[in-house]
Order: sequence, then C-alpha cells, then structure tokens
Amino acid sequence: MEVNVNPYAAPGAPVTVAMPPPLPTAARHAPLAGRGERLVAAIIDRALYVACFIPVLLAGMAQARSLIGVTVAVGFLAMACLFIYNLMLLGDNGQTVGKRWLAIRIVRTDGSDVDFGRLFALRMFVPWLLGFFLGPFFVLPDLLCIFGNEQRCLHDMLADTIVVAA
Repeated sequence: MEVNVNPYAAPGAPVTVAMPPPLPTAARHAPLAGRGERLVAAIIDRALYVACFIPVLLAGMAQARSLIGVTVAVGFLAMACLFIYNLMLLGDNGQTVGKRWLAIRIVRTDGSDVDFGRLFALRMFVPWLLGFFLGPFFVLPDLLCIFGNEQRCLHDMLADTIVVAA
C-alpha cells in the first residue's frame, strides 16, 4: 500500500491553544463592568482631584499673590481629604467615588471582597511605582490590557482582581 505524501508540503504538527482559565463560579455570577464604565469612573476620579486645585488656578489668574499660599494649602487639604475618603470607600466596599457613582466595584477573581492591603499595595502603589520609573513602558501596556478577553488591566492581574457591577 503506497501512501501519497507530498514532499513539498509544510510540516504538520498538532497545535494546542492555551486558553486562560475560566473565572471561578462566584465571579461568573457578577457581570464584569464594561470598559466604558471603567473609563468614565477613572475620569470622574481624576476630575475630582483636578477640581481641588480650581481655586489655585483662579487665584493665579487673578494674580492675587496674597491668596496663592492659602489656596494652595486649601487645594492640598482638599486633595488629601478626597484621597482619604477614596481609601475609606475602597476599604469598605472596593469602590472609589467614580466607581460608586457608576455602580461598579473591585472584587477578587473568586468573587470575594478584596482586602485593603491588596488594593492599596498591589493595585495602587506597585503600579504607581512602576509607572513612575518606567513611564509609558508600563502605563500604556497596563491600559491596553483591558482590551483582552478578560477585560483586566495589568494592575488587576497584579492584584488578582476584577471590576464588576455592584
């Protein structure tokens, strides 16, 4: 029995595609937050911090030199209060002000609540540190990872978290 083999054919090999593991059962029950919702929540959070310095900008535009020191102090105080409030919200229910307004929250991939240490250290501080030293070489891939199948940024993967509808 003669086997017809093309000597010019490309070599064949079995190909297996490595798929990411499915999310645990508890996490599959809560729908993932959409990319747009996460973007708007981040914009709201950043806009609130910028709003803390509007009095400084107004005093600078009015060239009121006597008010600059006071408005800078008030701006930093307002920013510190907002930061502390966001930390309290994150510790209580995994939300910032923007996430709360859009009814989304951060949870572990198994669906359980995320502890404050993990949120602060792995989801906020480490990405900030990497962004500070690596700049766009970390920040851009971090942001672009949300377009993957899992809809998770690098900081989500570092902290083993997902963002779901609250």
